[in-house]
Amino acid sequence: MAEDRAFAASIFKDCFGKGGDFTVVVEEPEIGDSDSGRSGVKRVEFKVWASLLTGWSAVFDKMLNSEAFLESQQAQVVISDFSSGTVEIFLRFLYSGVARGPLETLVEVSSMADKYQVKRLLELCTEALREGLSPANACELFAAAARFQLADLRRMALEKIWIHPAEALKECPSISPEMLEEILRPCLICMNNSEVQALLQGWSCKKRKAGEQATSPSPLQPTIERHLGRMEDELRRFTSEHGPAWEFSQEHLAAVHEDDLFKAMWNDCTRVAETEGGHPPQFLSSYMNVVFGRTVPHFHADNPKPLEMYASNRKPFKLAAGSISWVLPYDSIYLTGLSFALDMPEQVHCRVYCSKDGVHWHMAADTAKYRIEAKKPLSRWNRPDDLVKMFKLEVLEGTFHNSLQVRGIWKDDLHY
Repeated sequence: MAEDRAFAASIFKDCFGKGGDFTVVVEEPEIGDSDSGRSGVKRVEFKVWASLLTGWSAVFDKMLNSEAFLESQQAQVVISDFSSGTVEIFLRFLYSGVARGPLETLVEVSSMADKYQVKRLLELCTEALREGLSPANACELFAAAARFQLADLRRMALEKIWIHPAEALKECPSISPEMLEEILRPCLICMNNSEVQALLQGWSCKKRKAGEQATSPSPLQPTIERHLGRMEDELRRFTSEHGPAWEFSQEHLAAVHEDDLFKAMWNDCTRVAETEGGHPPQFLSSYMNVVFGRTVPHFHADNPKPLEMYASNRKPFKLAAGSISWVLPYDSIYLTGLSFALDMPEQVHCRVYCSKDGVHWHMAADTAKYRIEAKKPLSRWNRPDDLVKMFKLEVLEGTFHNSLQVRGIWKDDLHY
């Protein structure tokens, strides 16, 4: 059988707007004359073929193939919750299989694709938004995703803001106080408190008009002041916990994103040891504890080096069966991904779990006997709902000779 879908689509896309047996009406607010203060409703109509609507969309299929729906009787549907530009991109996709538009518009197209259950369009928009998301547009897409209730995009944009705050929050964002609170409250912004303080104070007020000296309070000001107060309280907590000899300042308090958490913890441990007069690093117990499963009685038989070398990912370890757990006594992690330091052969089957309390464990990944490339973030993984403090690797089949790389935002439990 011979086929050329691309050629057919290129011909079919030119049929958009040239007849049809069904009308899509878009009603959207129209701003009137500023002098009169009146506004109205603008109507935009698109003629399309009903078979295209029903072929792509289960929602339209049910709507147009049932006499119980008014739209079926009138051969018309009225849409008032999406803009005409968005509806046009949506309809053009039904003809061509192609969706083109600026990222902000594709957010709305994603919402429309989700509502009308056009799965392929939703997938394409999500892929484009994931690739186009950057620190520079993260706040804008965060707000748009919230408006159109796109949870995955909202999370991705929020993570981008947390990990790259210097660029993402360079200017005061056009978001609600509630959304700014969502950015600030978990203390997951990857810069120290002194930098956060300078950033917030830099855009806590705005000029009324260009050239005027007077300023007006930003609607975000109460949220800003509340967070500045939290940071002062936090500094007092750290000083109380560690003692005045540490001379904590806002520069010491920060969250940080790491691609290999355990190795980053070791690097921090050695740095602290050097600043304290060259004492040997106290990694185990201070940064993490390691717990073996009941079926791993002789870990050191296969791994003769000091345990901290394996725990800190400075050397890969061997494990033929059973489990090993890493417990963080003083820190929590917002998990953003998982990977392995070395290639994982398909003969090895293991699972990775994480937990907040050691009682309830969440399965974050199952390698399922697939070959996994070294240091490549797992594409199939399940993120936990909350910050976690414990990780467990369970080997089910084969011999694991590797290191687990935890990716995420690392913060002290006193940093909140």
